[in-house]
Amino acid sequence: MFGKKILKITLISLVGVFVVADLAGGAYLFNYAFKKGNYASTLATGPLKGNNKWFNDQDQKIWTEKSKDGLTLKARYLPAEQQTNKTVIVVHGYGSASKYMGSFVKIFHDAGYNVLAPDNRSFGLSGGEYAGYGWKDRSDMLGWISRVNKKNGSGSQIGLYGISMGAATVMYTLGKQPQNVKWAIEDCGYSTISGELNYQLKEMFHLPSFPLVPTAAIYSKIFAGYNFYEANTKDTLKRSHVPLFLIHGSKDTFVPVSNVYENYKNANDPKKLWVVKGAEHGQSYNKDKAEYIKKVTSYANHYFK
Repeated sequence: MFGKKILKITLISLVGVFVVADLAGGAYLFNYAFKKGNYASTLATGPLKGNNKWFNDQDQKIWTEKSKDGLTLKARYLPAEQQTNKTVIVVHGYGSASKYMGSFVKIFHDAGYNVLAPDNRSFGLSGGEYAGYGWKDRSDMLGWISRVNKKNGSGSQIGLYGISMGAATVMYTLGKQPQNVKWAIEDCGYSTISGELNYQLKEMFHLPSFPLVPTAAIYSKIFAGYNFYEANTKDTLKRSHVPLFLIHGSKDTFVPVSNVYENYKNANDPKKLWVVKGAEHGQSYNKDKAEYIKKVTSYANHYFK
């Protein structure tokens, strides 16, 4: 009898320790990956150079919008040199901000388009304490699209471009976008947030995803206001028939190249795939700048009317 009681107490204690460890581990993972104060150290620092300096030296306007949940969001708007109703919305990746998107802004500005570069919630000039990983940002994107349409009127045409988390933002927005979004380009985006967290937990910490990622999802729902398990291009791209150009580096070890094949499978026609040989994460442009510029501008020109 005494032995059974000891065994019961021991098992309860072990379960208690496991639960406490899981809650603590899930909280650490959530704060590490989602909370602004923890990932801010990944942001680029120092003086702006090259195309980033060029972009920030331009006569750009800072636009302000309110998100549905009350955050103050900011975006940089650079009008084309010649008046046009064609606008490209360029979305940055994780650990970045609009002011570091100079190379991609310049591609589309040089092609004769207006460019709007938003700061996703909790990044750059925008408010918020927690990253939206593209899923929470999709409603914000619809707000920016609406703002562009108000500025350009009934003839407004929009293209969407995103890299990494920005690419996921674009793909999660598709299916809900208005009809005047004529094309989209995603570069090295992930198909699911949970899949990317599972992969990073294994790669960075050599830990299994269960039970830490599901526990982090609970914290995400409570504090960030969304369930990241809902984020899946299989559910969003199937509702979209916007022409989609998918780009990914063959040597990407941050968002594995398998994601682009999954995204391509999930997308409806018309769609186009380009896997850039030897390019690491977010480096397809740097791997072959001339070819990259040629392909993305050709794609935009083709679908803008």
